[in-house]
Amino acid sequence: MAIKKKISNPRIDKAGVISKIQDVLERVRDLPTLPIVAQEVQRVIHDSKSSMSDLVKVIERDVALSARILRIANSAFYGVPRKVDNLKMALVIIGMDEVNNLVTTVSIMRLFPDGSMNGSFDVPKFWKHSAICAELSVGLYEGLRQPRPSSTFIASLLHDIGKLLLVQYFNDYFIKCLRLAVKEGLSLAESEVEIMGIDHGHVGSWLTKRWNLPDEINEAIAQHHIRPADSPRFGLATVIDWSDRLYYLMEGYSIEKVIEILQNDPEWISWKSEAGYSTERLIRMLHYRIARSINMISILM
Repeated sequence: MAIKKKISNPRIDKAGVISKIQDVLERVRDLPTLPIVAQEVQRVIHDSKSSMSDLVKVIERDVALSARILRIANSAFYGVPRKVDNLKMALVIIGMDEVNNLVTTVSIMRLFPDGSMNGSFDVPKFWKHSAICAELSVGLYEGLRQPRPSSTFIASLLHDIGKLLLVQYFNDYFIKCLRLAVKEGLSLAESEVEIMGIDHGHVGSWLTKRWNLPDEINEAIAQHHIRPADSPRFGLATVIDWSDRLYYLMEGYSIEKVIEILQNDPEWISWKSEAGYSTERLIRMLHYRIARSINMISILM
């Protein structure tokens, strides 16, 4: 995405703002850290020598998390004919990849409880957006019939994590960015670059680097709004960007209207081209994934 227009802010020392943000994020002692259970689940799932029993041992240490997983396995979405009453059976029904996604989602949501934002930010709405974008990103790769990076869900879930950091530690800057975006008709990312010299994607990537997440995730988060012109057509950052756009489009219009808008959108047509499903089939499939995600969120939150 290119910056649409330049707004002169001669009184703002952008280099100074960037340095201040980096300094605070390096020094803040209560900056969230990636929960141990999420790290352990990822380690077990990616260890070829690990078994389902090993995964059960990790998850059952967290009683609240285990209860949520059981509720999800018993939800109407999976349609299991009898009650699932043990964690191992629940994990088999849900599947390893989905369990990893669920554990990561729950663990990270706990890091930023609603109360930590002092009522200035709608945290449940934020996580709804993040979780649905994660589903949309996975669905886009499926519908476009493109190889999907293993980190797609997590990178998409965390794509806006920088907003939470800005709200919690740099709320004055964040409010200025929101006001400039409204006043000048800019996107939030564009106004952040004008005010701070960086956008929330780059701020978020500083946190995920601190969590020692893979470079693929850090780069996708940093570049999901503003990225080099030669970025891969179906690269993770680009897919997350389209998931973000589709979220707001599908939230505001009927399926039929969304299909009509996209079929007449030169940027969408150029990007999607002949890849995968038709636009109509793709959007209907993504709509199903959104409904599925909302069902999951209602259980997780």
